[in-house]
Amino acid sequence: MVLLKRARNQLGDLAHSIKNPLTVINNEARAMPTEQKELILKETGDIASSVEHYLSRARVFGTENVLGARSQVKTIVEDLTFVMKRIYADRNLEFDISGLGNCSFRGESQDLEEMVGNLVDNASKWANKRVIVHCRSSSQRVRLAVEDDGPGIPELKTELVLTRGNKLDDSVAGQGRGLGIVRDIVELYGGRLTLSRSGYGGLCAELDLPGA
Repeated sequence: MVLLKRARNQLGDLAHSIKNPLTVINNEARAMPTEQKELILKETGDIASSVEHYLSRARVFGTENVLGARSQVKTIVEDLTFVMKRIYADRNLEFDISGLGNCSFRGESQDLEEMVGNLVDNASKWANKRVIVHCRSSSQRVRLAVEDDGPGIPELKTELVLTRGNKLDDSVAGQGRGLGIVRDIVELYGGRLTLSRSGYGGLCAELDLPGA
């Protein structure tokens, strides 16, 4: 079990170290001529898929052994929004994380970072001006929501976007994997991802996870 946990942690570290550089490469590629752009985005997409495939397999074998871990939601969200502000600097988005409270997740910080990171990245792509992240805890559960003021998703298409590789709008950057990845991870923790209309007009993606 010690070796399994070590291998899982190392794979998680690898995934984390690759993700942000891939995002930067993708952003730069979008300014290139069409043929070069499509080639680079395809190759970086394949890399991201391979990393996530093996990381997901590691989670399947290791999740039940790491539920004793404790991760502070606020610390992870603060780090993620700092990165998103840099990635989407040209959008001048407002990130409201004032409603995080003192929530803690019973699980590994890398998994929480992957889930929330995908949700915040998705919200940043679609938001007009605001991305809001808030959290509440009760009865050993944590409910963390990421909302935006963008166009939202039609109710009939929410299941479609939860399937990896499906996108509602090809004009928006990305590979269409984010929400599917989040659902995969949250289900490994016995949780749930719910999509609904945000009070701000866009999408509200809420995670129901074990609390610590």
